[in-house]
Amino acid sequence: MKELKDGIRSSVHIDFQGRVHKSFRGTNADKRFANEVAVLKALEDRGAPNVPRLLDHDPETLTLITTNCGSPAPLVTQEKARALFAELEDLYGIRHDDPEPRNVTYSPQLARFCLIDFELSEILPIPAGLHFPKTDVLRAGWQALSEKGKDHVANDDAWLALTVNADSTDPLPASGEIFLDPSHLVLAVSDGMGGSNAGEFASSLLMSRIRKDAVTLYQHFQDNEGASEALTKLLKQCHLDLNTLAAQNGNASNMGATLTLAWISHQHLHWAHVGDSRLYLVDDAGVEQLTRDDNLAWDQWQRGNLTEYAYRAHPRKCILTDVLGGGHHQPRPKTGCLPLKSSQRLMLCTDGIMDGLWEKTIRDLIHSDARVPEVARQLTQKAVANDPTDDTTVIVAEIAQL
Repeated sequence: MKELKDGIRSSVHIDFQGRVHKSFRGTNADKRFANEVAVLKALEDRGAPNVPRLLDHDPETLTLITTNCGSPAPLVTQEKARALFAELEDLYGIRHDDPEPRNVTYSPQLARFCLIDFELSEILPIPAGLHFPKTDVLRAGWQALSEKGKDHVANDDAWLALTVNADSTDPLPASGEIFLDPSHLVLAVSDGMGGSNAGEFASSLLMSRIRKDAVTLYQHFQDNEGASEALTKLLKQCHLDLNTLAAQNGNASNMGATLTLAWISHQHLHWAHVGDSRLYLVDDAGVEQLTRDDNLAWDQWQRGNLTEYAYRAHPRKCILTDVLGGGHHQPRPKTGCLPLKSSQRLMLCTDGIMDGLWEKTIRDLIHSDARVPEVARQLTQKAVANDPTDDTTVIVAEIAQL
């Protein structure tokens, strides 16, 4: 087994199966062992999702075995750690004796921050409507899913999740969570189009451009000065990249792509859009589609001149009036900015979601009480089940104040 800790009060090892073995020693070792066993059982009974699960324990050797909750979490300040422990007490009635960053980890398997070391924690009555005052700490979690359409040789969709600060840009996995401030969260989806494999290349190229320029753009979103102009400039550069490469490669003639991007700072949601991918916002006011579909039938539907059924079947629905690349001279990016509230949910998607789901179903699913991974899974599965022909990509994200 690999040794992780050899301290005065305990030693910690990890076995070849990834399980954590904690052996107690020193003053009151038996009492601390018994208390942590009791606390972990209470946390499991109360449904806490971000703590170790007790797998086994031995009173003779004072050793307990738990699931692995990952590694120390980067960029977790004292304020953020205490907000997480306050949330644990508020929701599950467990008061930690040491609510400091050293007891916060990040688990890639759970895709979330976790809390550890409960040997001196206190089990309180199960909370009944008691809520602590909200802090200034914002946590953002997301889930991205993408499936190739059965009629496509390759998946022409692409998605992106990045965390950006003043010094670095780090790509993120398909699911996870981060704290905002100083880090920002960048999410994007794109649907590529063109001959041969040009669609797949076009959407991937846009994601690469966003990653490349993210650190340079960060300050515009940190101080909220010139953010809209910066996004417009970014999308126009993406447009130029596509047209330039298409001109250099005959197989990629008229290569183009849609793009819907959300840039989430500590205070604002900034967004930018070209094409018929979509961005939805869910908050206490309900569900709102922030983007418009750039096609020749959209305005007729929005004015009430077309039913949703007629809009979905309209021959002009597939004719995009604005796109990045595609040989067009200049795109007309749409941008927006909204202040973040204490809680909101976002959904970005390509048109595979709309092809397979009615608008009411989309809104009901993203407005449901289900957790973010489950919402993304249901959106994808239901859309593909109803219409498997097109590529289908979705990102569901939730931003909440602790």
